[in-house]
Amino acid sequence: MSDERAVQALTLRLAGVDWPTIADKLGLDDAADALESASEVADTQYDGLPLDPLRVLEVLRYDRLQAAVWKDAMKGDLGAVSAVLNISDRRIRALRLNQRSRDD
Repeated sequence: MSDERAVQALTLRLAGVDWPTIADKLGLDDAADALESASEVADTQYDGLPLDPLRVLEVLRYDRLQAAVWKDAMKGDLGAVSAVLNISDRRIRALRLNQRSRDD
């Protein structure tokens, strides 16, 4: 698959499009091909702790959502601040950052 179609697959998935629809829109054989290509691109965009591919997609989705409201939050828009905090909380849970270390 071309790099461009792989990026399109990731972009569509981050927007919430299901795998079979992505495969159909991009002319891929099946949903597994769409998942594989999007996951390869996601791995190049995600620089955090090792995660399963679906969790990586969710974290990237949270990153995009946060970027969309960040500027307004920094200007003091309380609705945007609330959205950023909500997104941050979801990212923390997805990354399991709220769980205590076994070393504690």
